[in-house]
Amino acid sequence: MTGDRRSAAWRLFIENSVRVQTAVDERLRASDGMTLSDYHVLLLLSEAPDRRMRMRDLSHRMIFSASRLSYQIGALAKRGWVCREPVPGDGRGSFACLTDDGRAAFAAAARHHGADVDRFFFAGLTPDDGESLETVMCRLADHLDSLEES
Repeated sequence: MTGDRRSAAWRLFIENSVRVQTAVDERLRASDGMTLSDYHVLLLLSEAPDRRMRMRDLSHRMIFSASRLSYQIGALAKRGWVCREPVPGDGRGSFACLTDDGRAAFAAAARHHGADVDRFFFAGLTPDDGESLETVMCRLADHLDSLEES
C-alpha cells in the first residue's frame, strides 16, 4: 500500500463507513423493523420506472450476488413489500416490484432514516465537504466501473 495520504484516507473510509452504516442500520431495525439493505432495495425500487427493476440490475446496484438478492427479495416478499414478476419474452428474467405496502413501509422509514442520515452523516460535513466528497466518490465509482469493463 502506498505511503501517501491515501493510506490514511482508506482506513478512515473503511472505519467511518462501517460506523455510519451500523448506526443507521441499528436505528432502522429499531424504528421500522427493516435493515439498511431492506431500505436500499425499497429506495431503488421506489425510484425505478413503474416501481420495478430487473433482478440483474438490482443485483448490480446492490452489489449483491444473485443468490443473496433472491434471499433479500424473498424476505421482503414475505412481508408483502415486494413481489416478483416475469420479464415478458425472457423465460429466465424477472422483475422485483415494489408493492403498495412496500411503498408505505418505505415512506414511513424514510422519515426516520432521513433524520438519522442528518445526524450521523450530514451534521459532520459542511456543504463544501459534501461537494468535495461527491466529486471524489464519483471519480472512485467511475474508476470501479472501468475495472468491471476490463
